[in-house]
Amino acid sequence: MKKVADMLDAKRIESITGLKGQTTGDVLKLSVPRKEVRVTLDGFEIIPFMGLTSWVAFRQGPHHVTLMGDIVVLEDEIEPAMAAAIKAELYVTALHNHFVREQPRAMFMHIEGTADETALAKGAHGIFDAIKTARQKHPVDAAAANVNSKLDAQLLEKVIEHKGESKDGVLKFVLGRPTTPLVCTRCGDLNIDAAMGYNTWAAFQGTDERAAVCGDVAMLENEVNAVIRELQTGKIEVVAVHNHMFFESPRAVFLHYWGIGDAQQLARTFKSALNTQKASAV
Repeated sequence: MKKVADMLDAKRIESITGLKGQTTGDVLKLSVPRKEVRVTLDGFEIIPFMGLTSWVAFRQGPHHVTLMGDIVVLEDEIEPAMAAAIKAELYVTALHNHFVREQPRAMFMHIEGTADETALAKGAHGIFDAIKTARQKHPVDAAAANVNSKLDAQLLEKVIEHKGESKDGVLKFVLGRPTTPLVCTRCGDLNIDAAMGYNTWAAFQGTDERAAVCGDVAMLENEVNAVIRELQTGKIEVVAVHNHMFFESPRAVFLHYWGIGDAQQLARTFKSALNTQKASAV
């Protein structure tokens, strides 16, 4: 049992950031859907629940609090967001794409830090405020509130063997990797779980006959080639392979993908890629 002094002060973090968080276990996650930005790709709307939501997660470690996050930035938001992160002494652990051909261009800035929770919360607030200021100077079209999807959710859940969450016309699956623990060595070997960003996910929209899927696969190094092979065999594009964090053990590699086609076939390809991870030798 953790002492009260060793637990996060969620109300203080929420007050500093101006955001309402969601608690999963001992992780506090704050999300910022990019509702003010409309992003389209191959005729599909990439709404916030489809993969256009910024987030930061806080977890109490042995000595300090650790923050990890993924921040959605348009091209003109990159410099001010990164400057705010560096000013707050947060690590910018990655800046990369999650999609290809999207309009306008959306990039993703991953951040990480271990410090006093007040300092971390102020840092997160500074990043979000910098993005807000940049966007107010040059407004763009707002995202659609939802997408019109007609998917057989139960059938896709049966294929993937996991329960999905339906929201705003998108069916989303989020899978952790509890059998392959990940720790942050700089954070006192703090466990990095699904709520902190160590997860695989898939988001579907459209119809059973023509759906779009996008997502992220969390992999160990020896799993990368097999996952790529399965996705390409199933005609799903691999659009990025990269890191999301620093100081993790074992090494975690993340792969982003995009596919259009029969919904069940897309789900089967995704599931096949996951199965290759189980078969890969450590």
